[in-house]
Parts: sequence; C-alpha cells; structure tokens
Amino acid sequence: MDVMTEFMPTRQVSLTDRVHDQILELIIKNASEEEMVLTEKKLMELLGVSKAPVREALIKLCSEDVLINIPRFGYRVVRMTEKDARDAKRMRSLLELEALRTSFSKLGDAELKQLKEQVKKAAAKQNTDVWEVWEDNEEFHLLLASFSGNKVLMKLLRDCMGILKRTYAQQRWNSWSSMDDSVDNSVHATICRHLEERNLESTLELLRKDIEGCETEG
Repeated sequence: MDVMTEFMPTRQVSLTDRVHDQILELIIKNASEEEMVLTEKKLMELLGVSKAPVREALIKLCSEDVLINIPRFGYRVVRMTEKDARDAKRMRSLLELEALRTSFSKLGDAELKQLKEQVKKAAAKQNTDVWEVWEDNEEFHLLLASFSGNKVLMKLLRDCMGILKRTYAQQRWNSWSSMDDSVDNSVHATICRHLEERNLESTLELLRKDIEGCETEG
C-alpha cells in the first residue's frame, strides 16, 4: 500500500527567501565579529531591496534562532556553538532513523519513484552554491521522512535542518572561503537502491552515515 504524504518540496524561491540567504551569508562571512548587529535600513541599502522582504527575512531568521530582535536597536546575531551543531545533528539522526523504521514496511513503488526522481533532478545541476546544494539535500531527507506520516516529527526535523543549514554553509566558507558548491548525491542514490532491495538495516546505516557526514561505499 502506498504511503500518503503531505510533503511538498519548495522549489519556487521567493524574494524573501533570497534575502534570507543573503543575510545568512553576510552573517557567515563575518562570523569573527564579536557583536554583529544588523538593522533593516542597513540591509535595505546593502541588498538593494525594499523594507518588506528584509523584515520578513529577519522575522524568519529570528524564528530560526539566528537573530535576536532588540527593540529600537537592531538584530543581534546569535552565536552558534559546536555543541549546538552536535545536538541538532544528533536530534536529526534520531528523527530520521525513527521515521524510516516507521515507514519502511509501507514504502511502495510510488514512494521510491519520488525519491529517485528527486535524486536525478539534483544530480543534473551544475555550477551551484551552498544554498541550492543544501536545499536539494534537505528535500531528499524531508521527502524520505515524510513517508512516516508523522507531522510532529516533520516539524522537529525541519527545525533541525534550519540549524544545520547555517552550520553547513559556515563550514564551507571556513574551508574554502567560497559559497560555490557542487552536488554529490551518490549516497542518496545508494539509499534508494537499498530501499528497493528491502534491506532495512543497511539503509538505516547509510542514512545515519549520510547525516553524520561520513563517507560511505555504494
């Protein structure tokens, strides 16, 4: 029996989404600053956009615990510690592995087709950046988790993904001083293959290693 899912990948990038990522990129590139404070006016001038998308992006960044709104002063950047990143990754692993265990016996051809189409679409991209690479990665993992039909789990997983998006981009910038990136979803393709082979334990192990950032063999 096919698993019903309400997961809808967000592929249309709005102006607010672009401004959100531009502000996040600004924060990442200036992470060494001790007390970074942003204002709507400064961001409007820097990004060349109107007040509405800047304000909406700032509200979203506050909801993601990237910024704190200080009335009549501005938006202060929340420092992210290594422990924060470790905790988010650990929670993400617990959530995704539980989702797979829950949905595994119910996964059918329709779900596998969705996953493989997502992998194929992402693999076709070239000359991309950290934001699009992360969005494709996030889409695969959220799609797989959505087959569990657990809305509470999905909300918590999205929150973890939001934290780790910042961590991923920061690591890329620290290592390469660049936001350019490339797609490598060979592990996702291997996960699909193991799902087709109906091997739960090997799929769980591949998924765990992918979340942890370990290299895996196909």
